[in-house]
Amino acid sequence: IGMGMRWYIAGHAPWSNAYESIVFIAGATIVAGLVFARKSPFTLGATALLAGFTMLVAHLNFINPEITNLVPVLKSYWLMIHVATIISGDGFLGLGSVLSLLVLILFIMRGEGKPNIDRSIKELTHIAEMSLIVGLFLLTVGNFLGGIWANESWGRYWGWDAKETWAAVTILIYATVL
Repeated sequence: IGMGMRWYIAGHAPWSNAYESIVFIAGATIVAGLVFARKSPFTLGATALLAGFTMLVAHLNFINPEITNLVPVLKSYWLMIHVATIISGDGFLGLGSVLSLLVLILFIMRGEGKPNIDRSIKELTHIAEMSLIVGLFLLTVGNFLGGIWANESWGRYWGWDAKETWAAVTILIYATVL
């Protein structure tokens, strides 16, 4: 509801500054958690933990929640889709990483004669992998949509600037992990 209200007040999609982007990542994390929550109660707990921590970061003192006008280069239909796709992927990737951390903790706690922990490890590993696959897909699609936006805004699809280069490196690293 808050994101919808910001969209209505600002007149543009609410992911144009750090505060709005972080809140949108928390929302995407909740969606990711709800998608996979029926498979494991651990997933819902990890989702709540990550979304809560993300909202805590959004409300820190140095993050400005002010609604501002967009600069002309950001007034693009393609930018709105590009950013929404990539940020949604960040929610799935974040959930996958928290679940993977939980799997590592369960490995430490695992001992002989604890079949429930082994079953939880398998379950969480599968869910983390599915979450990473969805996140990587959204990140990759969002990167290509960013190229369309860049061509519309600057007349080039790729410019090898820092954001573009590290987006490609991130995609390659996640693809290698998967």
